[in-house]
Amino acid sequence: MKKIILFLGLLILLGSGWYFFYQYKPNKKSVVQEKITVYLKVTGQKVFNKQEIAKGKTALDLTKEKEDIVTKGDGANAYIIGINGIEAKSADKEYWAFYVNAKMATVGAGSYKLKPGDKIEWKIEKY
Repeated sequence: MKKIILFLGLLILLGSGWYFFYQYKPNKKSVVQEKITVYLKVTGQKVFNKQEIAKGKTALDLTKEKEDIVTKGDGANAYIIGINGIEAKSADKEYWAFYVNAKMATVGAGSYKLKPGDKIEWKIEKY
């Protein structure tokens, strides 16, 4: 008799464990990535174009998403050599200069984290 009671108790314990393990679903909130508004302009464009991008992205991420670019290097060390078919000619000592809010950036585009309202501009310049 003790074995039957022990067996039934074990079945109840296993059954309730199974129920909670397989049936319990925590309330998962959907993850919505916050967006910010920034502005982008590339040589040849007359105005800054309003853009939305996920918070925490870099100026390089923005440019990759919105323009057709060619880069060398990766991540924070990447630099742009061409935008929308216009390449900076190293033989002519040209490069794509990166400006934030009308000032030349002091870090690379892959390192600069965008802030709401930033105006990002790309220009071909000579060194």
